[in-house]
Amino acid sequence: MEVDLPKVPLEAGLGPENPPCPVCGEPIFPWLELPGGAGLAHRCEECGLGILGPEGDRASVLADLESGDSGEGWITYENRDSTQARLTGGGWAGLETDHAFRFSPDAVELLLASDDRLVTDRRPRLGRSIPGMWQSLINTFTFGHNVALGAFGASRSVKAGQVWMRALDWFITAVLAVPVLILSIPLELIGTATGRCGRYSIRTTGP
Repeated sequence: MEVDLPKVPLEAGLGPENPPCPVCGEPIFPWLELPGGAGLAHRCEECGLGILGPEGDRASVLADLESGDSGEGWITYENRDSTQARLTGGGWAGLETDHAFRFSPDAVELLLASDDRLVTDRRPRLGRSIPGMWQSLINTFTFGHNVALGAFGASRSVKAGQVWMRALDWFITAVLAVPVLILSIPLELIGTATGRCGRYSIRTTGP
């Protein structure tokens, strides 16, 4: 569920309730309620960084990004500025990972620039982004979160609290699987074409 944002200039918003973004220094604001009652997430309106827990500092955000390193020179991250994230809000499947932060391309470039590094290559990962769009759309109809991807070990999941809810979630997933997949493919292709793919991998240069 999206949270209404305060209608104030960014520079006027800094304070105890809206601490500075660890990437760009602008205030962060409430973003959405996390699945399963896990609390309130925040986001930076300037660089697009999503924060699922304590705001942390630049070093912790950089470490979180680098933990997505495949070991082959590519760093992969869920795109908070993606079509699927914008379209589904609190249903976004990308909320369920071990990462404390959700990155936009702008946040990634600013963060790396502060470490004297540059993004030299960025590639969309459609093989994971299309399932992410599919699951995100289904999440908008279910009590739980990432029911199908979690069952296949492709994501963490948040199960509904009652047995009947969990059974209904599987029924909804089965009924909607094919029609939502048919919708997900063109939506994610459009998102990718407009620079809003659900997941990107990048190479960097510098120290």
